[in-house]
Amino acid sequence: AFGFQDAFWFSVYSLFAGEPIPNAPRTLAGKFVSVFVMFMGLTIFAMFTGTVSAFMVERLRMEGTGMQWDELFNHVIICGWNNKAEIIIREFRASRGFSEKAVAVISQFEGEPPQVAADLRKQMIFLNDDFTRIPALEQAGVHRASTCIILSDRHGGRSEQDADARTILAALTVEKLNPAVYTCAELLNRSYGTHLQVGNVNDFVVSGEYGAYLLAHACMNKGMIGVFSELMTYQHGNGFFRVPLPASWVDRPFVDVLTELKQRHEAILVAAETPQGRMLVNPRDHHFSAGDQLIIIAEREPQLGS
Repeated sequence: AFGFQDAFWFSVYSLFAGEPIPNAPRTLAGKFVSVFVMFMGLTIFAMFTGTVSAFMVERLRMEGTGMQWDELFNHVIICGWNNKAEIIIREFRASRGFSEKAVAVISQFEGEPPQVAADLRKQMIFLNDDFTRIPALEQAGVHRASTCIILSDRHGGRSEQDADARTILAALTVEKLNPAVYTCAELLNRSYGTHLQVGNVNDFVVSGEYGAYLLAHACMNKGMIGVFSELMTYQHGNGFFRVPLPASWVDRPFVDVLTELKQRHEAILVAAETPQGRMLVNPRDHHFSAGDQLIIIAEREPQLGS
């Protein structure tokens, strides 16, 4: 019959080894060494299993992407993730100029990155990190990127002020790391826009304001939402395009170019942008100069030639 001590060690060996071990040590030190070796064996096995599992999960998560961080070039970086992100990526895929660009997303996800449609996932890569950190931006290839979009991040119960502060910090950091990248930021409060302008951030959008503008127009001009819905997406119908002015159109008046675009290209000229960045919407009297850009509405981007 087993005494208490024998029963105790029998239970310990059974717990760690899964079964009683033959020729069990007789001394107390030997018994402790045996238990330690068994425990280390379990630990090593658990570490090996965890490593393999993590590797397989990462492979499955990245399946279909086929991209590595060091392969990214002329790509788009999206900082933050909210309900607008997937809409933005769908617009890129519907646009001829952005349809082939890879998209790198930097955000602090709670667990696994969000599930997105398979047709979008193929050209996306996720980085679970704080997008205000320089190492995170550098890993996402900010020095090689063409465009950086910074979305308002209110995860973790952040206030609107905190979210805008993070947006401003990230935008200024991106511009410092790569002044050539086109940076567009989402703000919740327009009063902070001056910080972005001083930091030479290319554009910012106050998302809440535009929703209010659309609601006001919908009430004052019934049926206009259908027009906006078509013009604001590349996925169907007509949309806005920005095209360079052909050299042969220099010195021509706005109305002449408008007429030719409609007659020959089924496009409507709505504005002209000067080389200094001044936007002239439906100008009364404007003669085009070299370097001007045309803002047009069309079903597809017209090829105007040189």
